[in-house]
Amino acid sequence: MDGNKLPFFEKLWASCYFRVRCPVEGVRLPDELAEKLARELMERLMSRYPTLPGRSEFSAALLDEAHEASRYHVRVDRRENGDHQLHHDPEDQRYERNLNLDHLQTREQGREGEREWNDLAPLLKPFGLAILHRKGVRDQDAEDVFMETFAELPRPKGSDNKAPIETIMVFEEVIPLFTKMLQFRAIDWRRKQSALKNQPNTQHSFDELTDNPDNARQFEDESARSFGDVAHLGFDRIYNLCEEALSPLEWELIFAIYVAQTHTMGELLQEEEILKKLSLKPSDSTSKKRRILNDLLHEALRKLAAALQN
Repeated sequence: MDGNKLPFFEKLWASCYFRVRCPVEGVRLPDELAEKLARELMERLMSRYPTLPGRSEFSAALLDEAHEASRYHVRVDRRENGDHQLHHDPEDQRYERNLNLDHLQTREQGREGEREWNDLAPLLKPFGLAILHRKGVRDQDAEDVFMETFAELPRPKGSDNKAPIETIMVFEEVIPLFTKMLQFRAIDWRRKQSALKNQPNTQHSFDELTDNPDNARQFEDESARSFGDVAHLGFDRIYNLCEEALSPLEWELIFAIYVAQTHTMGELLQEEEILKKLSLKPSDSTSKKRRILNDLLHEALRKLAAALQN
């Protein structure tokens, strides 16, 4: 293997291994099993490409498959062993126990399904009310919004007629799924309240007009974006969302410097292949090389930021 590619694959292997071992919060596979699955994934992906594609494309594909394969393995293991706690991280103390996801995802619920749904509401409530309180929804309003959103979990919708609860693969995903749904519902609730309060003769007092924070100008809430909070996105998700926004060269440079951190800017400018792609010559001055690379990176990051904000 090319010595220049070795650090890239070492860091990519580490990223793949950690993604397999902990695909979502609350799930943790044993180290030996995670290593075995990660190795199989890398070998399978390597055999898929006759020639290695761009580093960013290959990395995004590998990490996405690691996320899918690990969760699928956990689900199959739990079904085969009849143990819903199997591979649950023992350090995760957010709730007492996992529920039976298969029963929750069965549309024609029997007694077992009803029992799981009855247990799910109190499990989600502390997380849900905390989200709503941060969004300014409190007291009875928070209870109402929570129950309305909870009722949406088993309700089929969209062109695929799929319920939100049917979109997850392991039970640990239900908390981030439900809190994201609550964030959207809370935003809708606040917009409706603001619209009502801005209508004539709908205010109760002068104090409410001046002191109630709901009357302040509304700014964009990052959680309203279809993909959630930008700060919580992984590189593979960002790449999938914004693949067309950047050129293959821009993705390659961003991945090498900011994601895998396999190269410094100076090290990149020593590679003849990179210099050719930047239309530079080895004999060009260091200042010129750095200026060209800086300009390209700056423009790439600007385009990436713009794509994520839209």
